[in-house]
Amino acid sequence: MLREAILFLVCLLWTECILAAPVTKVNVTIRDEAGKTSPVLLHKMEDSMQVVASQLFNSRDSEFIMADRSGYEHLLSEISDRVITGYQTNRVLLSVVHEPEGTAVDLAFSVAPWAQTVQLVDVDIQFSGVSHFASAVLQERIPALKEQLQETLQGASLDAADWAGGILRGQVKSCVEKALPDFKAAVDLTTKDGSALVQVVIYPVGELVRSVEYSMISRSIPNILLMQLKYKYADKAKSLQGLPVSCLEANHEVLAERLLQELSEEPQVRRHHLQPQVIIHPGPETQVEILLESDEYKIWFEGYGDIGRKDHNLSGRAHIGKFISHRDEIFGEAGVDLKHVKWDFNAGYAYHWGKATLSYMRRVPADANVYRFEYDFTPKWRFRYEHFGNTKDNEYAVRYRIHEFLSGEYVYSTNKSYFRIVGNL
Repeated sequence: MLREAILFLVCLLWTECILAAPVTKVNVTIRDEAGKTSPVLLHKMEDSMQVVASQLFNSRDSEFIMADRSGYEHLLSEISDRVITGYQTNRVLLSVVHEPEGTAVDLAFSVAPWAQTVQLVDVDIQFSGVSHFASAVLQERIPALKEQLQETLQGASLDAADWAGGILRGQVKSCVEKALPDFKAAVDLTTKDGSALVQVVIYPVGELVRSVEYSMISRSIPNILLMQLKYKYADKAKSLQGLPVSCLEANHEVLAERLLQELSEEPQVRRHHLQPQVIIHPGPETQVEILLESDEYKIWFEGYGDIGRKDHNLSGRAHIGKFISHRDEIFGEAGVDLKHVKWDFNAGYAYHWGKATLSYMRRVPADANVYRFEYDFTPKWRFRYEHFGNTKDNEYAVRYRIHEFLSGEYVYSTNKSYFRIVGNL
C-alpha cells in the first residue's frame, strides 16, 4: 500500500509539472472554409498570425492558458479579423500539446472571404526595351510564372489585393532573379468585378548591346539572289540590340538556333537546297553572321579591278561546280580579260577539306595546268595560292571580305604585286 501511495504521488507531481510547463512553441494553421484560397496566401496569413501568437503565448504557463482557453480564442479571433484584411475569422481552436522537446500551443483558424472572390486572373508579362523576337525567347525561361501568379490569386478575396500584391512581387522577383539575372521586374495588381489583372514589366539592367553588325553571305550561289532574305533577317539580327550583354552571352546559342529554325523553313533556302549556319558573337557591338551553303553545287561570279598593274587589270571570272560527294567537286570556270576581250575556259576538280580547298584545272586555249590552294581563316579572311603550268608563275593572295558584294585582295606574283578590288555577285 505504501509503495502504491508513493507511486501515485510521484505521478501526480509529474502531471502537475507538465501542466504547469511554460510554452516553448506556437503552431498556427489557417484554413479557408470555402477551400478556394491558395496555399501561398494562407501561408502568408499564418506567418502574420504566428508573430502575434508567439508574442502572446511564448514562455507563458500552459495551465494558465488552458484555464482561459475560450477567452484566448475570442481574443485571437478579433486580432485575426484586423490582421488578415479581406477575411473574417469564423472559429479559432486552441490546444496545448506536451512534447518531449517542450510544450506547444496549437492554433487552428477557420476563415472565409468577406464578400467577392477573384474568379478570373489575367496575367500580362511584357519585356521593356527588348524586341519581340528576343522577348519570345526570354519568355521561355520563365514558363511557369504566369500559371504561378494565377494560382496564387485564384479564389482569393478581392479585398485582399493590397497585401496579395506584395506576395506576387516576391514571386516575380524570385523567379526573375533566378531565370533572368540580368533583368528586374515591376508588378502592378488591379481588381474589378471579380477579376484581377496582374501586369508584369521586365526590364534589362547592366551593360546593353549598343549595336549589331550583320552579314548574310553564300559561296554556293550568287548573293544577289539572297537580297530579299538578307533584308528580312537584318531586322531580326538588329532586334538583339538593347539586350544585356551578359544575357546575350548566356543565350546566344538559343537565339542562333531560333534564327536557324526560321531560316531552314524559308522558301528560298529550301528551293536552293541551302544549309544555313548562324553565328552570334556577343558583345556591346554584337556581330551576327549568317552563312548559306550547299553541299550540292557551288556557283559564283566575280569582277576584278587591279590597282598597280598595267596590263590585264580589268577582268572577270565565273565558276559553276557540282559536288559529286561531300568533299569532291567537279567544275567549270570561264574568265575574260575585258581590255582585250580574251576568254579562257577551265575544267577542273576540287577537293574540300574543312576550311581548305585544293583544286586542279586544265585551261584552254593556253593548254596549261593550273593548281590552286585556298584556305578560309575566317568567313572574312582567305588565303590563296595558284601555280600556272604554262608560265611557271606562282601567285599568292590574301583577301578580306568587306561585305557581301565587295572584297579587297593583296596579290603577290612571281614578278609583280598589286591590290585587287573584287566585286561579288
